[in-house]
Amino acid sequence: MKKLILFVLASLSGLSLSAQFTGKMNFTSMGETRSFTVHSADTGYRYDFDEDGQKGAVIVKNGSGEVIILMPQQKMAMKSPSDSPMSMSNDPLKSMEYYQKSGIMKEEGKEMVNGVPCTKSTLYNAENPSQKLFTLWVSNEYKFPMKMLNHIDGNENSGMEMSGVEPWTPVSQFFEIPADYQVMEMPVMPGGD
Repeated sequence: MKKLILFVLASLSGLSLSAQFTGKMNFTSMGETRSFTVHSADTGYRYDFDEDGQKGAVIVKNGSGEVIILMPQQKMAMKSPSDSPMSMSNDPLKSMEYYQKSGIMKEEGKEMVNGVPCTKSTLYNAENPSQKLFTLWVSNEYKFPMKMLNHIDGNENSGMEMSGVEPWTPVSQFFEIPADYQVMEMPVMPGGD
């Protein structure tokens, strides 16, 4: 069991061994649901969105320590540390990884999520081991959470769920900032680690 927990932790923290895929993610936070198209590859993952006519993408490259938000209509890219409040509000995985650093992960079994076999685990608060922080279902094939419940948010529907997952071959430069974009480094806000 210890080996499996280490496997789940390694796959979540680095996502470097992931099989390449694309799919749809519904992400609910603070009572609001947003939809993304997710692309995951060996280099990282990317969420594309279109909200109220505003198109954009959230890019996380493995090992970079930052989150990039592309805004194509403005030809702008914003970079922020992966553990900043802005990054965690735009990326459910970064939020979970932040709490995982000081939590206790316990495997609870195997379940299917929209046709994808997953290992179900719960992340507990290390200081209060009865407090659930997140429940997640990680695909062994894709090394990526297919579903995650955020128990911290205070809303029982908070979290994310993937659907329509299928293999994908990355496009050149898909995880890079286009050369003609203006890049802004977001300052670290108080409270970020």
